[in-house]
Amino acid sequence: MSLLAKNRLASEGEIDHQFHSHAPLDRFDPTRTNVSLGIREAIRDVAPIEAIVLTVDIRRSSSVLKESIDIPQYAKVLDDFVAEFRTVLHYHGGWFDKFTGDGFICYWLVEQSFSEHMETVLDFCCSVMNNFRSYYYPAFVANMRNEPAGIGLSIGVDAGPCYLTPIVGDLTIIGSPIVGAVRMCDTCPPYHLVLNAYPGSRLREGMASSCARLTDDLAYQLNPPTVATKEYPDGQTAYSVEFFRKGERLFY
Repeated sequence: MSLLAKNRLASEGEIDHQFHSHAPLDRFDPTRTNVSLGIREAIRDVAPIEAIVLTVDIRRSSSVLKESIDIPQYAKVLDDFVAEFRTVLHYHGGWFDKFTGDGFICYWLVEQSFSEHMETVLDFCCSVMNNFRSYYYPAFVANMRNEPAGIGLSIGVDAGPCYLTPIVGDLTIIGSPIVGAVRMCDTCPPYHLVLNAYPGSRLREGMASSCARLTDDLAYQLNPPTVATKEYPDGQTAYSVEFFRKGERLFY
């Protein structure tokens, strides 16, 4: 066996090991990851893969830390949230990129229907925001001297070609959608979700109206506002998403 072939095998084995930290799990065998042959080949060949990228930010996280009575308790609540976040993400077929200290970067690799992936993403976002609001936010508050205003989750979404490649030994997603998702996340207040123009317009193309259902009792509405960002202070096209359960709006 040639040295090049040996190096390729070693690289593939290293990446396969890293799948356990990043890739979605097999629903029938959670000890195994669910990664298609096409995705494996794209990673091996450093080929572009269309991805839907999320950035999730805990608003006022520095104030939450500053006001915490018991720092180890703050860390425990955060650890519990990260663990559940990853579990719910993998259940929804998503990939975990990294914890950023006050948020996350995660993504879905699109091999088939873009609109179906987007509906999975929306269902995941609603679930995470609801879990944070109903359990983790009260747990943070119970450990705080004072409760600053504006604590909550903000989520930004973008999509497009990305690459999965090891950086400093860790499998990492790189590409312009990461920048776009961060920009969308920065624009939205707590418990809001904003889609950049590309994923928002593609989702809108498959909808008969601006409202659609994810489940029998969960619906969403796509609103096309113009948002001001650092790169576009005069505003750019983006889509905010509102969720409704049995006709009542979930987040304000």
